[in-house]
Amino acid sequence: MRTLTPKLLLAAALASGALHQAASAQTLLEKTFRVGAESEALLDLTAAAPGASWVESGKEAAVATLYVDGRYHQDVILFAGSRTFTYPVMLGHLAPGNHTLRVEFNRQQSAAKASTIEIKDAKISTVGRSQAEYQALALAPIIYARPNTIGRFSDIPLLMWYEVERDQMLTTIRYSLIFSNEDGGTQTNALMARWGRTTDIEWVYEAQLNSQGKLVAAIFQGVDHQTRQFQGKKEADHPLFSVASDNNNFSDDSQSEMRFAPRPIPFDLSHASREELMDRHPWTYQIMAEELQREGKINESSRVGQQIADPRHYLYLEAAAKQQGTAMSFAVKLKGDRKWYTSDLGINYYKIDRNGYFRTTVRLPAGVTMDKIERLAVRCDVAGDPRSRAEMNKVANAECELTAVNKVFLLDEHFQPGPSLPLHVPQLKLQFGEMVELYDGHAPQGRNSQPHTKEGRRQSRE
Repeated sequence: MRTLTPKLLLAAALASGALHQAASAQTLLEKTFRVGAESEALLDLTAAAPGASWVESGKEAAVATLYVDGRYHQDVILFAGSRTFTYPVMLGHLAPGNHTLRVEFNRQQSAAKASTIEIKDAKISTVGRSQAEYQALALAPIIYARPNTIGRFSDIPLLMWYEVERDQMLTTIRYSLIFSNEDGGTQTNALMARWGRTTDIEWVYEAQLNSQGKLVAAIFQGVDHQTRQFQGKKEADHPLFSVASDNNNFSDDSQSEMRFAPRPIPFDLSHASREELMDRHPWTYQIMAEELQREGKINESSRVGQQIADPRHYLYLEAAAKQQGTAMSFAVKLKGDRKWYTSDLGINYYKIDRNGYFRTTVRLPAGVTMDKIERLAVRCDVAGDPRSRAEMNKVANAECELTAVNKVFLLDEHFQPGPSLPLHVPQLKLQFGEMVELYDGHAPQGRNSQPHTKEGRRQSRE
């Protein structure tokens, strides 16, 4: 992990005003709009960048720079390239009256061969104080780019969402981001095994409000995943953060020459993993794969390290677990193939050792379709490598509890999540060393609602 110092970020920020004025010479759109009451303004910018392609170096993306009332507000990286795509962003807190939006083509920050932007539509809307979504929008963070990503089209924010928790005294709003990749931290193979994707998903900011709606506490995820009290600047109620490390943790005391204000969407994660956001916005898988390919991280011969196979050659699995001193892995057998393909690749660190909903993947040979899957099994192992007497004594109580299997799917040729295997697994407890079959491709569909325990399909390790 490389941490970017406040001094480096501040130096970039000092140059930002001049850069924005010089770099955005071509005006693409000017629009006047009226705000009737104090509001948060939103923009759905529908655009295309003919000739741009996220997968090709030198053509990655064009950049549109937005100005509100003549002041720089944010940049929009058109990662969808020549495809017409709608980019939902925030325009900030606005007072009643007339306002202006200007969209310019930022040639300096665009890829060398991304020569034009076509604006298809620019729909502006407002959310007032009386509307349910206002509070979550008003507190949403604005994110300054990590300086060593500017011009490299790496690790860009793709999607922001928020979760709301309420009790009798407090309302907590938590904001998270999906980045296109992660330049530092976990190896690419481990990301697929432990998280089921190579995007980087990070929580950013958490705000607590009392029953009168007053902010009483604010924390964020600092460098090294440290939870810190927010003490930085704001625009209206929007906290300002910068991405400050190569594994996309944050700082509240620095800026850079580009920033982003994606519109956060509400989502409830009480019955799903964070990766469910990607399934509901499947274009994220394509951007993930294209960035991997551009950065040389796709290699069919790779097994361990910073390279993986084509993301369409993996089986994606979402489940939920309660673990007590244990770690889980999954295995797949294909029809006519004697091998078992495993999620952990035989590496302890690649096993799932956390509770709650999670994703993992199993790499399969190219061209495998769902009808080729014959068996799916789950295995429970002791976490770590117990050696001392105290550690060995804890092993007696080690167990895995599989509480749900939500979906098991492949990506199609367009990186869209396909239909799930037809299985419904009841809550299941495994002792360490046990392996249980969850799916039998030869069985009638109804039979897959119960795990099989016939000889050879559930076994204890001595």
